[in-house]
Amino acid sequence: MKMDSSTITRKNILDDVTSLLTSFGFKTSNIYDRNCFDLLARKKDILIILKILVNIDSLTPTQAEELSKISGTFLASPIIIGYKSKHNYLEEDIVYERHEIPVISPQTLCNIIVNDIHPEIFAKRGGYYVKINGNLLKNLREKNNLSLKELADISHVSRETIYKYEKGNSQTYPETAMMLEQVLNSPITESINLLETNNTKTTTLDKKIQEPIELIKLGYDIKSSNKAPFDAISERQEETEEVRQLKEKLESKLDEIEKIRAEINKKTKHHNLLITNMERNRSDNTLNKIANCTEDISLITGHDALFVLEHKKDKEFIKKIPAIYTWELKNMDNMEELIKLIKERKEEANDS
Repeated sequence: MKMDSSTITRKNILDDVTSLLTSFGFKTSNIYDRNCFDLLARKKDILIILKILVNIDSLTPTQAEELSKISGTFLASPIIIGYKSKHNYLEEDIVYERHEIPVISPQTLCNIIVNDIHPEIFAKRGGYYVKINGNLLKNLREKNNLSLKELADISHVSRETIYKYEKGNSQTYPETAMMLEQVLNSPITESINLLETNNTKTTTLDKKIQEPIELIKLGYDIKSSNKAPFDAISERQEETEEVRQLKEKLESKLDEIEKIRAEINKKTKHHNLLITNMERNRSDNTLNKIANCTEDISLITGHDALFVLEHKKDKEFIKKIPAIYTWELKNMDNMEELIKLIKERKEEANDS
């Protein structure tokens, strides 16, 4: 995936990334220009949301915040694909960062997707760093019958530094890690799997809007998006007994908190989000354009979508997206009635 720097454009990168992902089994969305993300891609349980830039410094804080929140809501991995910064070209197999979103070069993405080679080095202010597996370091030290001081003396670092690494404060310079690996005759650094959702810091979309009120009354949280090709995401708030038990377990075992939270996410992430669009006096032509984008995103993420319409249009779907009227929502007693109606109208749309 090497590129000629003299002819590089954002479209070149987008085309190459899309081709790479589809060639290796990813289902990709349409390209969404002038949004906080450009591309969605899914392969089995992996869902990534990509923003493509030539110069990564052009990413704005607002774009990054919205990208992070959408990724957190969808339980997806946000990744910026870039070619250079203001001062330098991005190096291969190094993870950079802009506004707390991971950034990699197109070639690094290629190495991850094609060869399953995940980077180990990340760039931060002050230089390059790696993460040491503290438990592995301790096991190797004890296997070699070395005390903390003996390993520290051989590796030319302090005893406190070795102790700190073994206790999990593992950020260090690559040169230090290489020195320890030479002494212990074994790799001790951890790779960075950007395709895992728990490897990136994300939040979720804010509850900024109070429409459609009919969905809120049915028990949905409405989380708005200002920089995405849809209006909002509606999230069900009910909990199964299985999830309740997991949350109790979470409170009682603080040392397993991240593992249990991931388990909760796996149990609840399916069928609990609705990609939501409102009428807002939009023309039929505009609603059709929104429907095309929404159908694409729904297929990639695996979450249902709907339009909430106020005015009678004598239609039960727009393109392939179910249309639910506010008077229908008012007559519903629970979420199950809505889910059933969405399913029925999806089937009608697919049969039409």
